[in-house]
Amino acid sequence: PPKPPGPVPAAPPFLLEVEDPTAALGALARDRRIRSGATIAAITGSVGKTTAKEAAAAALASTHPAVFRTPGNRNNQWGLPLTLLAHADDPGIGVLELGMSAPGEIRSLTGIALPQAGLVTAIAEAHFEHFASIEEIARAKGELYEALPTNSVALVNADDARVVAQSRRHSGRRIRYGFSDAAEVRGSDYRPGPEGGLAFTVRAFGGAPVPVRCGLEGRHNAANVLAGLALAVALEVPLAAAAAGVRKLGPLPGRGDRRPLRNGAVAVDETYNSSPAALRAVIAELAAPGPSAPDPDSGTAPGKADRPSRRAPSRRIPSRRILVAGDMRELGDRGPAFHEECGRLAAAAGLDRIVGVGPLGTLLAEAAAAAGAPDTAVATDPEAAADLLAPDLRPGDRLVFKASRAVGLERALARLAEESA
Repeated sequence: PPKPPGPVPAAPPFLLEVEDPTAALGALARDRRIRSGATIAAITGSVGKTTAKEAAAAALASTHPAVFRTPGNRNNQWGLPLTLLAHADDPGIGVLELGMSAPGEIRSLTGIALPQAGLVTAIAEAHFEHFASIEEIARAKGELYEALPTNSVALVNADDARVVAQSRRHSGRRIRYGFSDAAEVRGSDYRPGPEGGLAFTVRAFGGAPVPVRCGLEGRHNAANVLAGLALAVALEVPLAAAAAGVRKLGPLPGRGDRRPLRNGAVAVDETYNSSPAALRAVIAELAAPGPSAPDPDSGTAPGKADRPSRRAPSRRIPSRRILVAGDMRELGDRGPAFHEECGRLAAAAGLDRIVGVGPLGTLLAEAAAAAGAPDTAVATDPEAAADLLAPDLRPGDRLVFKASRAVGLERALARLAEESA
């Protein structure tokens, strides 16, 4: 007789023994990726790849209801396959981040993802523990272009000569983006947004100008947003829709988010990671002119600049620009030289105070002092840095905290925030 209807029993658990679990995971993900029919875009680069990934996903979501992306920074030989397997039944669009620490890794990840579009944000100094030169880094990042299927499109940063050179390894279609005249997707008129964030104008293939605004800050982030727009355009999203899609884009935790501190000071959290190129960009942004703040000795209360005291006229004092820089890791024997170079750059930028954290951060602060920086200090750890900074915070101070993830510089921010509560 037929069995009565009921739940289908679960399949019994089983183990599959393989010679190389990492290779097997990649092969399984590649097979499921092919079966899914999803459209995949891959992004790598020495800096900016996570922000460009978020910008691309936001731009694509303006016209596509099913967009998935690498969660966090799961961009290695385990994280990428697991992301693909998590969306194995999703025929939408995936934006995947590809990371590396050694030659051959980008080629391997590209072979698993089989992207229809590939983008390299920039090539800069990083991972010198595993590479002898920036040229070796360029070749390793350029593996993405070489491994792209012929019918895929390569997105090329026209503002980075090394990226342009590596893109020639792709035999298929190439689209250049950037702020240079050579770009097909070209940005122009970069400026800080009127209410914070950034703004610029973009044209695609000589078409009508489209305004772009979002909550990210800095010219380096404008380049990352432009990369995301170019990728969306390459996947046939109208430029105006893509620009509308990134409008609500804001900083990720540890990548430029702002935190109010006591006395009206503002901290910018850049503690997620650091490299010479990223620190240079942060110094340039911090050096840009900022607003003035009310002088607490003038009889004007913070936040009440329109109501000066009867005792004295209101005065404005310049906001101080303070860099708190911890060690940049994974730079090998070149680490000390890079820190000293960034210290001299911070001094030349005219920053008001420079605090070095850790042994390499100390080298940075010492180089800044030798180059004429007016106020430098050093701290052995993040907590000591917070204790050094706390007594002297002033209204309008802008503090940027930047270090490699292993330094844990976010602990300094947490300590200052507790004292500000």
